Amino acid sequence: MGKKLGLGIIGILVVGVIYYFTAGAELITEKIKAQVNKELSSLREQGFSIQKEVDQQASKEEKEHFTLSFDNPQKISDFFISQGAQLTVKDIEMLKGLTLGVDISYQQDVYSAVSFDLYPLTLPDSFMQSPRFTPEDKTLLQLQEMLKKKTFLVHVDINKLGSGFKGYIKDIHEVFHGDNDTTVSLKNLTYTGELKNSKLKSVTQNMQHFSMHTPNKLQMTLANLKVTYMLTGDTLYDYNTNYNIEEIVFDANKAIKVHLNHLQVQSNSSVTNALASGTMTSKVKSILIDTKSEKYALKTLVFELGAKNLDIHALDKLQKIGASNEKEVNILLQKLLSNTLSLGIPAFSVASIEQNDKKMEGFELNAKVGINKPLDIKALQANPMSAISAINAHLNLNLSKELYELIAQQPQAMMALMLFQPKDVKGKKSYEVDLKDGKLLVNGSPVF
Repeated sequence: MGKKLGLGIIGILVVGVIYYFTAGAELITEKIKAQVNKELSSLREQGFSIQKEVDQQASKEEKEHFTLSFDNPQKISDFFISQGAQLTVKDIEMLKGLTLGVDISYQQDVYSAVSFDLYPLTLPDSFMQSPRFTPEDKTLLQLQEMLKKKTFLVHVDINKLGSGFKGYIKDIHEVFHGDNDTTVSLKNLTYTGELKNSKLKSVTQNMQHFSMHTPNKLQMTLANLKVTYMLTGDTLYDYNTNYNIEEIVFDANKAIKVHLNHLQVQSNSSVTNALASGTMTSKVKSILIDTKSEKYALKTLVFELGAKNLDIHALDKLQKIGASNEKEVNILLQKLLSNTLSLGIPAFSVASIEQNDKKMEGFELNAKVGINKPLDIKALQANPMSAISAINAHLNLNLSKELYELIAQQPQAMMALMLFQPKDVKGKKSYEVDLKDGKLLVNGSPVF
């Protein structure tokens, strides 16, 4: 939900509202205002509630104010999906009860046709009704005071050609008072984006710093984040995304500390004949783990994941229906499993591992699973083993000698290592696991 919410908020700003603010550079302010007001009224048909406040003085200054709330999650989700933002009904339902204030300004500078500030006026019902809060809760009272101060404010500028936008989220530095004071800090979060044919085409987001600190309990820091998202085709499953994070620190005092350096995540997906295929690649330069009793350092971690032949129509419908609708869910799952699906881990590796002062080479793993004939959901639910004959799988694992010896010392692994002896390949301990025609082989020896 983290990625979805981040891009989802931008989607709310850009696709839900900005889409209607692209009147064009040739229009004078009054014509832009007329167009904005006309199109804002049509948002009601998309499931939003719009209330405009009339201020004669603000009108003279070429400014307006209105409030926006989320009344019909199904309509709003359909609208976002049609405009290129991946927000499901469940995502919108979490925002129900949230009311946003929007301050609009026209022709503020050379770049902007329309600018606006957007900020929450009320919190979502899911938050307000949480059992952790009472009406007298200090944190809740402080949040309500912060809403009055417009602490959580997003600014957006739409260019005069209606082809792009830019903006920022106001810096935050707040101390939440409770049983333990928690300091939350956000610095320099900016974004830019491109619109094509009045739809979201791409978004780039940069953030210098985010941290949350509870003394003697928790410290979490994220530094220098850059995210890009681009639609590359006609569906929501035609896209490229990239995440780059310089540093992530998680420190649970007296328990564990994890420090990641230079995390990169790239993913892409494309659609052919209504079937989606995609890949995801993650790379981390180093991960330091301190459990107080043990220290580990992992260098150059790589993880790749791939999938082919996913039915996008079934995926779309699965996002829109509830899990309680078991009959419909089974029908859609059957549709997904009726194609020749394949899933794979082309690469999972760690170049080297350091345990306390002991250094060793790491491991390499690759795997793939394919469904070579349609699976019957009902038969699978009655007997999960019935899937074996329809699945082909292959796994290859290579461990350094030092790492193998370390694993062999663990009681949980002793029995498995005694049953399945590795092969020696180029100085490493190697395992080949195959599942084909209902038969499982480990290094060529049958298991069943």
